[in-house]
Amino acid sequence: MKKWILPGLVMLVGAALIAVAVFRNLFAVGPAFESMIEDFRPWLTDDSISALRTDLDGLEGAVTEFETAMAPALAGQLGMTPEEFGAMVAAQFPAVATGMATVPEAAGSFRGIVDLLDAQQDNFVLADEIPTSDLPATTVPWGMVAAGGLAIVLGVLMALGKGRTGAVAVLVLGILLLAAPFVLSLPDKAQGADDLNAALKPVYNAELVGGASGALEVIGAMGNEMSETMLPGLGAMLGMDETEVQAFLGQNFPAIAAAMTSLPDAMGRFTGMVGAFADNLDNYDTLKPVAFVPIVWTLVAAGGALVILGGLGLMRRKTA
Repeated sequence: MKKWILPGLVMLVGAALIAVAVFRNLFAVGPAFESMIEDFRPWLTDDSISALRTDLDGLEGAVTEFETAMAPALAGQLGMTPEEFGAMVAAQFPAVATGMATVPEAAGSFRGIVDLLDAQQDNFVLADEIPTSDLPATTVPWGMVAAGGLAIVLGVLMALGKGRTGAVAVLVLGILLLAAPFVLSLPDKAQGADDLNAALKPVYNAELVGGASGALEVIGAMGNEMSETMLPGLGAMLGMDETEVQAFLGQNFPAIAAAMTSLPDAMGRFTGMVGAFADNLDNYDTLKPVAFVPIVWTLVAAGGALVILGGLGLMRRKTA
């Protein structure tokens, strides 16, 4: 029975690696993590974040200009008080009125999301390289199971085999498991992934996705009604054709003119970003409970244990 003690411990280490992969749900976490990283990658670049900030600045500037400059000016030209003009807009152009009321809060929420993405760029880069920039995260559970299965096989060889082959193989496997996490910088990458997870937890939920999607619908409807109905209608009231309306806007209300031009592209960007959040909500719920740092240290501990057990096996063979 004594000859099975060290081999049995080697097999126990192997079984532990397999158990961690299975019971920590890594075969589901790996694909969820990889899919989420893939979809989020375009929105965590400097260019994307800068463009989103510019879109928000333009939208907020347009709303401010409408409320403080355009509405009073048009009211005066139409012989209305500001209150009467506001009531007319609400009655005849309800999507514009709703959008103007929604933009300040919605823009603040979107700015919070953009700020979060900006702050997490470094952590995202680290998480994106798990286990390497060339290997997807889906390889991690398979690697753990393969290492665990190999350890079990080598444990059997240690018990049944003659000579030092089994012990040497266990020692080599242990060295690989011990060294690989540090060679691949997995502790830092795992910490980045866990920090990213911690930053997303308070905000990444169905309420965020639903609220953002609803705000985009309101803003999109506002832009459509303003360009297709409100501006032509106000132009007709002022005796202007479409070309004259555009020239009037550009000369007197540049923020609104610029926003009307850029809004389709801005809506495309924000729709894409919100879509990435919406499409990966289930993926995030899958990986949210998992901490990556303990998994990395499990690999290190398993490697250290196998080094010790392989070394003891060699010593036992030498003295046998």
